[in-house]
Amino acid sequence: IQIVDIFGGYGLSFIIVLINVIVYDFLTVGNEKIRISLEVIVGISLLILVFIYGEARIRNVEQAMTHASSIKIDLIQGNIDQSIKWSTQYQNETIDIYKTLTLSSKTHPMPGLIIWPETAVPFYFQNESELRQKIISLPLQTGSWLLFGSPSYTDIQGNLSFLNTAFLLSPNGNVVAQYNKVHLVPYGEYVPLRKYFPFIGKLAAGVGDFKAGDGFYPINADNQKLGILICYEGILSEAGRNYKKNGAGLLINITNDAWFGNTSAPYQHLSMTVFRAVENKLFLARAANTGISAIIDPTGKILRQSKIFERTIVHGEIKYLNIPTYYSEYGDIFVYVCILLLLSIYFISRKRRKIR
Repeated sequence: IQIVDIFGGYGLSFIIVLINVIVYDFLTVGNEKIRISLEVIVGISLLILVFIYGEARIRNVEQAMTHASSIKIDLIQGNIDQSIKWSTQYQNETIDIYKTLTLSSKTHPMPGLIIWPETAVPFYFQNESELRQKIISLPLQTGSWLLFGSPSYTDIQGNLSFLNTAFLLSPNGNVVAQYNKVHLVPYGEYVPLRKYFPFIGKLAAGVGDFKAGDGFYPINADNQKLGILICYEGILSEAGRNYKKNGAGLLINITNDAWFGNTSAPYQHLSMTVFRAVENKLFLARAANTGISAIIDPTGKILRQSKIFERTIVHGEIKYLNIPTYYSEYGDIFVYVCILLLLSIYFISRKRRKIR
C-alpha cells in the first residue's frame, strides 16, 4: 500500500482492477495469445515494481523515524452507551469516567498528549460550569496536553450556530486552540439543500443543524502542528493532504463509532483511516468513544489498538515527521490522467468507426 503516497487510494484500486482483468482475460480469452502474454507480462512487472517501491519506502520511513522527535500518547476510550450519552443526568458520570481513565493513564514523567474522542464532553465546554473546571484541572494534574471533542456554538447578534469542535488544553489548563469540523455528515449533522427545498427539513426531523468549520488548518501544541480529523473526515484524502501541506506533523482522528453497533463498520472506518497515514507519511492517532482506538505509523502498520465496546486506554508513542510525498503535494493527478486517457480512447475509437 506504500504506492498510495504517489497515486492515492484510486491508484491502488486501479491496480487491483487491472490485475483482475488480466487474470480474467488469461482464463477466458484463448485466441489472442500475443495480447494476453503481453498483458500478463505487464501485470507481473507492475506488481514487482509496486512491491519493490513498498519495501524501499518502508526502509526510508523507518530510517527517518530514528531521528524524529517523539511524544508519549494516551488514547482514552470511554465506551459511553449511545442511549445515555446526551442525558443531562449522566453528564457527571461520563466526565468522571474520563477523569478516572485519564489520571490512571499517566504512567510516564514527561509531558505527553492525552486524547479523548469526538463529543466526549456531552455539554457546551465553552460555558463556565463545575464540569468545565473538572476538565481544566486534568492537564494540571497530569502535566500533559489534553485534546477532546465537545459541541460548541457561536452567537452573532442573536443568530446561533452550532459546531462539532475539538478543544486543545495546554498542560497549564488553558484553551490554546480549537478546530471545528469541516465536512459535516449529511442528514446527521445538517440537511443538504435545506435553503432551496425547505420541506426536506420536515422529512428529516431530529437531524442536527451544524455549521461547517473554516478549513483544514492545523492547531499548534508545543511548537508542533496537529491535523484534526473528526469522525468520517478520517476517510477523506483531501483532509489529510491539506493538513500535510500546511505543515502538520501528526494526524489525529477523534470519532464516536457507537452509532454503528456491533457491525463491520467500525473495522471499515479504521481501515480507511490507515490510508491517511500512508498517503502523507505521518503518524495517526485515533481515539474512539467505542469503535477501535489505534496508533498507526506512517507505513500503515497498526502499532496499538483497542477492541470495540471496551472501556480502556491505549498507550503508545508517536513521532513527528516531515517526509515529503508526491500525493500530499499534488493529489489525485493520476485520476485526471486516467480521465484524459479515457476521453482520448473514446474519440480515437469514434474516429476509426467513421473511417470504417
